[in-house]
Amino acid sequence: MKFAEKIFPKGTFPGQETDGAYINETLAKNLDVIAEKMDKDMTFLGIISGHDSVGNGKSTMLTHVGSYLTYKINEIHKTDLTFTDKNMCLNSKALVSTSHALPKLSVIGLDEGDDLTTHGMKEVSVRLKRYFRKCRQLNQILIVILPSFFELPKFYALSRSHFLIDVEFQNNFDRGYFKFYSPKAKKQLYLRGKREWDYDSYHSNFKGRFFSSYCFFPDLEGCIKRYKKKKYDDMLDDSEEYKDLPYDTIVKNTKKEYFCKVYDNLKGKITHKDLTVPFGVSENTLISWYGEYKKLKEVTPPEPKPKDTEVRGLLCKENKIVEEQKQQEQMLIN
Repeated sequence: MKFAEKIFPKGTFPGQETDGAYINETLAKNLDVIAEKMDKDMTFLGIISGHDSVGNGKSTMLTHVGSYLTYKINEIHKTDLTFTDKNMCLNSKALVSTSHALPKLSVIGLDEGDDLTTHGMKEVSVRLKRYFRKCRQLNQILIVILPSFFELPKFYALSRSHFLIDVEFQNNFDRGYFKFYSPKAKKQLYLRGKREWDYDSYHSNFKGRFFSSYCFFPDLEGCIKRYKKKKYDDMLDDSEEYKDLPYDTIVKNTKKEYFCKVYDNLKGKITHKDLTVPFGVSENTLISWYGEYKKLKEVTPPEPKPKDTEVRGLLCKENKIVEEQKQQEQMLIN
């Protein structure tokens, strides 16, 4: 289905032949439930994971969800909110400050929220948990991106989040595919699949497609340009050792880091050769990267095993989430 025909007229996106941005209709109905409840002093948390992979469109999907929810909230509650690059954060500190700066009913995205995977009593972990326990008064929707759903502690995976969208490659590493999990489904997926990082351990509620462009409004082109620059600058700020490195070296180091995490978690289920296409390097290079990673891992002491957090009741009633699926529809932005 299409939405926001006046905001995204024909020609806004590459190859677009009719007014409006595309969104899977069943996904839209689920998001409608959240948009409708935003006047009830609620704060919702959604997770977008990448099926243990990188580069498969998680950020793109987040902007689609963020734009649709903002559009729907404006329509239902007669507000005039926007969804721009200012709604997107790249670390927990920015998330907290942005949440307090933006008005109620805003949608905020945390792109690659590695801070949420921090266990134990580290300062960042304690600060984030305190924020999520008190953020209800802000009356906003938070969407968090992670490569893997199973990286999350139970506090976020089961207790605080209300839905999961898992984005994955299909066929020959084609982008644009997702699976949706309601509160009950994501809970079962986490409890059954975490040990082996097995996304087949529990079924999704439905599957769908999404198109390949970022979706912001207003000023789509300006938002995309600024957001890409923000992501690049954040990558430079991540580590002092990166600051004087050329761009190509930074890209290589980032690919190496993500490859090692993915391969380590899926070892035995995937080969080096399987990952040559998504990471754009040869099989021998991947073998070399993982060899270096193993040596470093052998000399690095493991972190203490985290204690399980008590699972709290979910705020979103299961019967409020649409779990019916139409036949997987062909993706249309045309």
